[in-house]
Amino acid sequence: MAGAVIAVPEEWCAESGCARREALFAELSAVPVPVPRFVPAAVAVLAGSAGPAPVDGPVERLVCDIGPERVGVTLCRVSGAPGAPGAVVEHADSATAGPAGVPREGGPAAHALAHRRAGGDLARRAELLLARALVLPRYRDAPLHPADGPPTSPAVTAGQAIDAFTPVADALRAAGAALSARCSPRAGAPDRVVVTGALAAHPLARHAVDRCLPAMWGAPRVDVPAPGAAAAGALLIAEGAVRALEPAPHTLGLPAHEIRRGRLVARRIPLTEAGSPAPLTVTADGVPVVVEIPRAEEFRLRVEVQEYGRGARRALAPPCAAPPAGKYHVGLHPVRHGFGVLVLRPAGGGEAALVPLGAPAGG
Repeated sequence: MAGAVIAVPEEWCAESGCARREALFAELSAVPVPVPRFVPAAVAVLAGSAGPAPVDGPVERLVCDIGPERVGVTLCRVSGAPGAPGAVVEHADSATAGPAGVPREGGPAAHALAHRRAGGDLARRAELLLARALVLPRYRDAPLHPADGPPTSPAVTAGQAIDAFTPVADALRAAGAALSARCSPRAGAPDRVVVTGALAAHPLARHAVDRCLPAMWGAPRVDVPAPGAAAAGALLIAEGAVRALEPAPHTLGLPAHEIRRGRLVARRIPLTEAGSPAPLTVTADGVPVVVEIPRAEEFRLRVEVQEYGRGARRALAPPCAAPPAGKYHVGLHPVRHGFGVLVLRPAGGGEAALVPLGAPAGG
């Protein structure tokens, strides 16, 4: 195994989520595990879903992560069959929205738990009843299976379940609209949608996907994988059975100086190469590179940038101050729509400094 692969929430892949990735990296660095690699949970879910059949050439697929506090819609490109040797899953874009006024544990979450526990005929009855109640108001007062609670607790009606789920459906509609607005009109329609998240088991989740996603995506097949699909996909990626492409969009380097034969010589420490994965730790001959930040007050941290790996290189001055003087190991957390976050980890141990590098003009 070349390294550990960890599926993380989509928001961890943004600049604001780098602190969480770094905290997890620090925890794992204290135990004897391979250097971890982070992949978006949506990519791991598609890699681990056993249901999708082989595809002829690249196809678009959606992952809808439906929860009480956040709804995300992620577009991925898939080549081959996820779960089969040689499959390739690549993150394309994503959008999120937050349901308004939805409790974390009550309401839809309780209904989803009750539905999952009911199973069999009760679950099928609830799905059929809610499908009718969505279009025929006379079914709204019909009881579903009891919500999770004491046996004497009143049964939830179809109307109550629909009303409680409405903010979630609205958030799914908003996230889908935001994502589709950024998609090329020439992009193909997804051939299927995979539904995950805490509310994936809710009997209204499939209906929400059918009714709330933009019409431009047609009516793709909807799959709800078994719990643990992301973990199974992460394992397949780690084993090399599925490839998850996360190439760095830009070429970055860290200008530095070293003493060579008694002379101060300029050098460039590569951080990323456009089209190649970004290293969480920069190494040379298998050993982490060490840089020393001087005590000079006039020192300013600079990063060399070549946007999209083309054209001239330019010096980028991060907006925040340089970390305290000392020796550091160097790494980079890639982010969506930006240059990434430079990581400087004290060589002697301690809390890492995170230096956001911003984004190209125009995003």
